[in-house]
Amino acid sequence: MPPIPYVVQRRHGLYLRVRLPSDIAALTGQSHLTRSLRTADLRQARPAAASLLARAHSEWKEARRSMIASLLGKLIDDVTVDDLPFLTDAQIDSLPEQKRARICAQLVAALDRMDLQNQRIELDAERIDVQGDRQAAETRRLANIVADRERLEASRDVLRRLHQMALDLTAKAREVPERKRDLAAQDETKAMLREIMAGVAQLRTAGPVMPAVAASSSSESHPWDAFTDAFYRDKPGLGDGSLTSYKQAFREFGDLFPGKKLGDITKADIKAYCDHLRDRPISRAGRTAMSRDTIVKLLGHVRSYLDWTVSASHLAVNPAAGVQPRAETREERMSRDKRRAFTDGELTKLFDSPLFVGFKTPSKRSVPGPLRDRDEPFWFFAIAALTGARVEEIANLPAEFVTVGSVECFDFRHAGKTAAGPRLVPVLPVLWRLGLRQWAATRQRRGLGMVQGPNAYDDWSKWTNRYLLNIGLKAPGLVTYSLRHSFRQALRAANLHEELVDKVFGHEGDSVGAGYGRELAAAEANLVIEKVRFPVSLDHLFIHTT
Repeated sequence: MPPIPYVVQRRHGLYLRVRLPSDIAALTGQSHLTRSLRTADLRQARPAAASLLARAHSEWKEARRSMIASLLGKLIDDVTVDDLPFLTDAQIDSLPEQKRARICAQLVAALDRMDLQNQRIELDAERIDVQGDRQAAETRRLANIVADRERLEASRDVLRRLHQMALDLTAKAREVPERKRDLAAQDETKAMLREIMAGVAQLRTAGPVMPAVAASSSSESHPWDAFTDAFYRDKPGLGDGSLTSYKQAFREFGDLFPGKKLGDITKADIKAYCDHLRDRPISRAGRTAMSRDTIVKLLGHVRSYLDWTVSASHLAVNPAAGVQPRAETREERMSRDKRRAFTDGELTKLFDSPLFVGFKTPSKRSVPGPLRDRDEPFWFFAIAALTGARVEEIANLPAEFVTVGSVECFDFRHAGKTAAGPRLVPVLPVLWRLGLRQWAATRQRRGLGMVQGPNAYDDWSKWTNRYLLNIGLKAPGLVTYSLRHSFRQALRAANLHEELVDKVFGHEGDSVGAGYGRELAAAEANLVIEKVRFPVSLDHLFIHTT
């Protein structure tokens, strides 16, 4: 069943959501009207939405009448052209002739503005008409535009006639001196005023011509990404990882639609973006295509940006609203990779690979050779396996240690993935025997982070996942992040209390006591280094016994 205009899906059912006209929004202080349709069935939602929308239009019309009718209590000298359709005969008769002439001039200007507004609406309708020829998905919106254009044709004819009448009336008011006007001339003037007022009232009560009036903003002619800097400024809470994800989403969209104007983006474009992400070949962690979860995330970033442009009055309607990527097939759901822990055999294969025991060249670390350089890649894998830290946490790890009691700890207090992310993780003795102390001291002297410097890789996740593939660790669900799963298993195998496991691992526990004593205690740090053991032997990599 095709989507219903103004109907959105929420967790508990279907809702009517429509943008309020600007004058009603100013009156209510709200930007949208949202009402529950009390059903989750699209077939039942259609008549319910139509009924609510008709009632809303009726209420808006009544609100407008009430607002303008409230002006009737004003002094005659304060009457403007907007008050004319609501004046009584007695009030019209009491208007001085000079006031009538001034109002006629105001009316001419108002009608000119309305004519220009209709011309802009017409251009917008023609633009959408051209797009509709190319995009079958816009047929429903096109039908509405066609109907609106028909109303515009009728409105324009009325405007032309009223405009001419107002000009004639103004000319007469200027030509005939007030003292020489007779009763017949005054009656003629009053009759023409009434006809003009009736025409204006007809245009006002005909209903909103189109929401497209609000869409005629000059902002829509800007490139679609012209406001991304302002968007980021409005979201100061975005972490580095989220910011990178947003930039990837925008980069992918820009590559697909270079030079696209903000107002030219359609639902068909958003759907094409989803299909582009799905069909674009990739080579990462054993995958040849982007997962649906990743596509949903990137689409969400684009939708969030377009939502922001609507809230900032750069765009009238979010074209990404309601668009979803193609659903997974049953086979895709069955074969979807789930990240898992390394087996002991896979850990042995990793730490017996060329990166640890000898590689050919710095650019061919997965090929056996004579070089044994314990640089950034070596320590990145070692720290990931023996701390369970996330990739971005290790990439920003300082080379200095923090002492808790007598135990030296890695300082992950910069981590911000979760509220429990900032933490200290005890350095297991096996890392000292691998030479970590000498490596950290060298990094400190150079003023570098633990694995961050001129020779470090910009994207550790991509590089390490590619290395795993190159050495034959390409099983489903096996990625660098799997080392975090393995360390969690090692913590559980040590029979540590669940709250201590969460504290070291950077997880928020569910128990009441998990919120107390978040700082690592000396006794807890000692317990970790005494009980936690790496599941496979690394004796062949030891360089000292301290």
